[in-house]
Amino acid sequence: MDKASKGSRSPRRAASSAGALTEAKDGRRLLGLVESEIIPRLMRAYCGPPPATPDAAMIRPPEIEAFSQALLERTHDTASELLAAHCARGVPIEVIYLGLFAPAARHLGELWEADLINFSQVTLCLWRMQSLLYDLSPSFRAAPPGAPRASAERRILLGTLPNQQHTFGLSILSEFFRRDGWVVLSVPAPEPGEIQAMLSTHWFDVLALSASMDGEAGDLGKTIKAARRTSQNPRLAVMVGGPLFLRQPELAKIVGADGMSADAPQAVALATRLMDAQQEVRMN
Repeated sequence: MDKASKGSRSPRRAASSAGALTEAKDGRRLLGLVESEIIPRLMRAYCGPPPATPDAAMIRPPEIEAFSQALLERTHDTASELLAAHCARGVPIEVIYLGLFAPAARHLGELWEADLINFSQVTLCLWRMQSLLYDLSPSFRAAPPGAPRASAERRILLGTLPNQQHTFGLSILSEFFRRDGWVVLSVPAPEPGEIQAMLSTHWFDVLALSASMDGEAGDLGKTIKAARRTSQNPRLAVMVGGPLFLRQPELAKIVGADGMSADAPQAVALATRLMDAQQEVRMN
């Protein structure tokens, strides 16, 4: 190959190399954002305590650790077997969700923060838990014997602020609301303005928003004001939750919410009270 040929191809090679370098840098930047922000938030997205249960139906810390380690194996067979064993000894599915899945997610987050597992392993484990949660969903949503059912349809919109990921936490929360008979729409990572668009085109009785970081209070307050302004329901009830409000419960009033909850059962109870209050206002 002559010098002219080498010279004519050199710029293309340089451009290609520069593009690959830029892409690699962008990839590392994105991975760094995911690892430093999204995963820790996801691990903290649901941190309410499990309900009180008899000792035989409790999930103990060693069992949480064993389940977490099983999720890390090459196949998810062991995790499925452990889950089946808990169900066989009579552990309620509600305790599985709150006392096993959520603590296991937090434990995996702690392992990641300690550099004992990597980002890909955390992602795989959360995907496996999501799959197990969906497998249990039909049984969980079946109303317990004698459970009262609401006579009118109740609709709730669950979401976060834009550019956040609370997928697993909102999945658990959705399960509790659906079991209680609510029609649920969950938007775990909305685009800017998507929450307002949903409220303006569909009727919802309650809006539930989750927040994690201290700096999100201002944006959350603006989101709630916009939600009330654009909602088809002029009496839209707004509730909040998540790690931010567990740390600073007084922020619920500051951002303009009607109430806050610390865990999924509390969220369902609060939404029901807010719904009842709406009906009383309409009747009076």
